[in-house]
Amino acid sequence: MRTMDTSADLSERRAGVARLFDLLAPHYDQGGVPWFGPIATRLLELVAPAPGERAADIGCGRGAVTLSLAEAVGHDGHVTAVDLSPAMVELLTTRAVELGVGNIETRVGDSSEVGLESGTYDLVTASLVLFFTPDPLDALSHWVSLLRPGGRIGLTAFGDQDPAWTAAEEVLLAFAPPQVLDARTSGRQGSFATTDSLARLLEASGATDVDCHDEPLEVTLPDADAWRAWTMSLGLRQLWASVPEGALSEVLERVGTALEADRGADGLLHLTQQVRYATGTRPG
Repeated sequence: MRTMDTSADLSERRAGVARLFDLLAPHYDQGGVPWFGPIATRLLELVAPAPGERAADIGCGRGAVTLSLAEAVGHDGHVTAVDLSPAMVELLTTRAVELGVGNIETRVGDSSEVGLESGTYDLVTASLVLFFTPDPLDALSHWVSLLRPGGRIGLTAFGDQDPAWTAAEEVLLAFAPPQVLDARTSGRQGSFATTDSLARLLEASGATDVDCHDEPLEVTLPDADAWRAWTMSLGLRQLWASVPEGALSEVLERVGTALEADRGADGLLHLTQQVRYATGTRPG
């Protein structure tokens, strides 16, 4: 029988996520590989923010969604950006000031604990974050409750990678302790395993007009060393951290062998990740 997580367990899991992303924050999405930007752009195309709307961006990170969302809702609109990581929020706040963006309010903490008011938002976005929550249905139900009747929610998660990319990650997973929760490893089962299962989760949270589908995103890199450098700036860093220092050379060799199947005629690796987009509406 599965034992229920205690409040102390849940607090520690949230704290662990915050520590990971505080560590990642200085280099997060700064490796020159188009990744969070294209995902954010497509998510906003699907949820279509309009001038004057009030929006909440949950798990905002350094602002891949937040900054574009603030531009879309304009001076008459407002975006509340929330993240567990103080370092991420600080970097987003600094960037917003540098850009002269005045319609963003940032908050550190869990979305259920930072005073977001139910029934007051036109739009809620949460990109690549739901799988880090201890109770996805509870989190998602809360996010839907933030919407006014007719308000929209937009999520992203990870679908499948191409076989070579999957094989490279399997090399790392062999070293990972059971408690490691990574955006992709946790997404291969349960509510995140398929478009249908994620759609059912969103419907169970109270959303209607649900759509969930996958779209491919290609990453182009020269070799396995570049793949490691890039993934060290993402959540996969915790998998690399599980590899013993003495095994690193062998692991890199095995990763390189796996990735070779994606090498194209131009001499570069062409890796494909399916990105899962889910949208829904709070019924009126």
